[in-house]
Amino acid sequence: MDNRLGEIPQAMNALPTELAERLWKQAIPINVKSGRTLVEHGSKSTNVYIVLKGRVQVTLFSLAGREIILRDLAQSDMFGELAAIDDQPRSASIVALTDCTLASIEAAVFRAAITELPSASLWLARRLTAQIRNLTDRVFELNALRVSSRLHCELLRRCAGAGAGETRVELEPSPTHAELASCIGTHREAVTREMGYLAERGIVRQHRRTIVVEDTRALAKLVHMVVGDQATSAD
Repeated sequence: MDNRLGEIPQAMNALPTELAERLWKQAIPINVKSGRTLVEHGSKSTNVYIVLKGRVQVTLFSLAGREIILRDLAQSDMFGELAAIDDQPRSASIVALTDCTLASIEAAVFRAAITELPSASLWLARRLTAQIRNLTDRVFELNALRVSSRLHCELLRRCAGAGAGETRVELEPSPTHAELASCIGTHREAVTREMGYLAERGIVRQHRRTIVVEDTRALAKLVHMVVGDQATSAD
């Protein structure tokens, strides 16, 4: 479909067709440089963004300056919808990890599309439900599991996103040990020790800054031993 912005980009295919077409008609493509903060925690901006190219990171900072990484987002991912829905301050900061191209959509446009298109309403409900499930998993992990098990869960979650169903998964781009530590509420040294243990067992291989999970089944077994049927998924 053609419009004033041209053909709908492939990244918009993650949305229901009707929703993608409607939002793209009124989207404003923007380019941002690596390292730029796109959304500031606590700010009152309400636009919704879709990543057309590049990667961004969702983060929070404690009063002491400690960074907490919530998740990374890549092409086709969306952020900013919470503030667009409830008109409340931003719940986290978004930082560009690479040079990015984003589709910026005004909150009123997003709300109208979600309200008027039944397929879009169901899609958003499922999306928010998946986020709640993911947050529930992470709250459980932080409060009930040891650091080693939290790391196993995080690695398995990243495998599910990078290569669902694959026995061998290369995490691309691979997180640093410091980034993994920020995700699971610990320090870099603890992650390094556990990654060494996993490497000794042949579950993980590290070369320079590349992390390859050589045996996702063995990793999933470690997770299942402490989590049981609540094992981390891509939901």
